[in-house]
Amino acid sequence: MLSQRTMMIISQIYIVVLSYAFAAFPRYVWLLFLVYLGLMIGISTYSARSSGGVSVSRQDIERARQLLREENALQLAMEDEELLDLYSKQMKASMISFAIVFLYLPLFWVIRGNYQSLVDGLRGLGVRSEVIAGFIIWLSVFEAMTLLNFLVQRRLGLKAGKPLAPMVPKGFVVTDKGIMLRGSLGKVIGFPLPEGTKVVLNEERNYVEIEEPKGGKIRLYTMKARRLYEILMRYGLRKKEKQ
Repeated sequence: MLSQRTMMIISQIYIVVLSYAFAAFPRYVWLLFLVYLGLMIGISTYSARSSGGVSVSRQDIERARQLLREENALQLAMEDEELLDLYSKQMKASMISFAIVFLYLPLFWVIRGNYQSLVDGLRGLGVRSEVIAGFIIWLSVFEAMTLLNFLVQRRLGLKAGKPLAPMVPKGFVVTDKGIMLRGSLGKVIGFPLPEGTKVVLNEERNYVEIEEPKGGKIRLYTMKARRLYEILMRYGLRKKEKQ
């Protein structure tokens, strides 16, 4: 999973490139915007599918010795009232963020409708190139969107953009090579887990939570929480053999 810092850097690079593209090719603004959205969705999908541990293929994990299988993880999760409360807050945050998107569209229409006058205004202030003037305009628009999103997240109590609720797969299979998650875009977690990973056991609520060094959390619900915890401690957190 890509770190929050990496995602922020990538986002800023895209904003700069997209702003310049909008200024250099104003006729293709909407097409470029759709390409931008597609790239961001692709990066998010790649981040979600990537392994949380060492590089181990899904095939290698499937062929390894199976240690534990849980098919009813989601059912157990839905019985956890505290998790449901977290998801309720997450849903509220998502709905508000989605509503903000509708503020972007009118903003785009306003900028498009007054684009030339804005460019002329900047050129009147000393900006020599029309492309540079357009770049400044679009960069300001995208950065304003980023700031608005940050303020909303802060208002909702989101810290550093991290999700309120952990990832909870529908089911999972644990082998001595890693974990295969169901219903999580085919995500696999290879063993050993990255240095700094924390494994938390909660037998009362029937889950084991994996806290990744980069901030992500994966919660595995099972009636065999103690057994799962022992497996992760033995195979997941074992030290790498010295070369």
